[in-house]
Amino acid sequence: MVSHMKNVLAIVLAIVMLIIGYVIGYATYPLISKQGAGTVQTVTYTPGSATSALSGDIPIGALLPLSGALATYGAQCKEAFLLAVDDVNAWLQQLGKPWRLKAYVEDTAVDPATALNKLMDLAARGVKVVVGPMASSEVKNIKSFADSNKILIISQSSTSMELAIPNDYIYRFVPPDKYQGIAIAHILWERGIRYVVPIWRGDTWGDGLVNYAKTEFMKICNTVGGGNCGFADGVRYDPKAQEFSTEVAKLNDIVTSYVNKYGKDKVGVLAVSFEEIANIFTEALNYPILSEVKWQGSDGTYGTAKLVENRELADFAVKVGFWNTMAAPGQSPLRDSVRQRLIQKLGQEPIAYAYFTYDAVWAVALAIDHVGKYDGEAIKNAIPLVLKTFIGASGHFELDENGDRATTDYSIGAVVKEGDTYKWKDIGGFINGQLVLYS
Repeated sequence: MVSHMKNVLAIVLAIVMLIIGYVIGYATYPLISKQGAGTVQTVTYTPGSATSALSGDIPIGALLPLSGALATYGAQCKEAFLLAVDDVNAWLQQLGKPWRLKAYVEDTAVDPATALNKLMDLAARGVKVVVGPMASSEVKNIKSFADSNKILIISQSSTSMELAIPNDYIYRFVPPDKYQGIAIAHILWERGIRYVVPIWRGDTWGDGLVNYAKTEFMKICNTVGGGNCGFADGVRYDPKAQEFSTEVAKLNDIVTSYVNKYGKDKVGVLAVSFEEIANIFTEALNYPILSEVKWQGSDGTYGTAKLVENRELADFAVKVGFWNTMAAPGQSPLRDSVRQRLIQKLGQEPIAYAYFTYDAVWAVALAIDHVGKYDGEAIKNAIPLVLKTFIGASGHFELDENGDRATTDYSIGAVVKEGDTYKWKDIGGFINGQLVLYS
């Protein structure tokens, strides 16, 4: 047991060193910093520059969907959050700091009202920084309370452009959907789809993403398609729906009409959904034409476990080429070590949101250490400075004027069959505005 604990500590400290470099002297340490294209160098960063009043437990909250339509993502982000807290505390112990992070994790079930109630509970415990929530509808509902009480919210997955607002208390370590909509539109076009039929969640996120995808697709259509293309009104559904027989029947009618006019090779379905995609696919199995056109997904369905746990659904996903975009983490020497430890805990490949979660905790810890106090406003103001000289598990990134991740590359994940099993696999990406497929 002693030997095992020593090995665990050694791994943790190795991770810490990759994030902050080796401790030099008594007051400074180098951070890995990306300066210019392809150049990595070390710069000096001074922690605790303010007179520190920190001691004991410093609370940090997480609002995650441990149940509901994003439970797969929530489970991964919870493990990444707790792993990062452990690593930060190992670093603090190594430096002899008198404070430690104390984690509080709450389940929002992807419900905006629950998210607000849980945030109020965390605030009552003295929490001034929260990682999450994951859904944009949740973030929208807690924004006013967070702003009024100067509680910093760092979402690892909220992408609605409606929340791209400067000078508020919302940071998002993921790019907003203006860029994902552009990526999806170009991917649809490159796949030979000329007529798009969307089916989507009728909420802040779904409405926005479909609108941005439509706008960009029609821009491409009018520029290079000569008008021989289109984007249907499609099917908007209630985010609380569990059964989709009516919606999929309508989808089938629209797709059938388009196929009869233009041919099935020119028609595609854009599904902007969460894990309810499994129920949508279940209904789609009843309509042969829906398995004869291409399907496109988004970050809401990337890596959905339900689509590989059921062979019939997995086979459908393979047959329709269900491609899904996900914000791509940047290159990082830290990634593989974090990845391996998360795989040990989860038994599956971590999604990008897990790395964004891990980095959010570190950014908060470094900001707290820099300002020397636990104050939401001070931490918010320090994080952009920290990110300028920080490479985490998701690589180097900075925030734009709205507090959102400024890098806009995307991975493309799909269900593939290998032997007798189905699995999620990255098959390409939308990188620097170009579709790239792996061989």
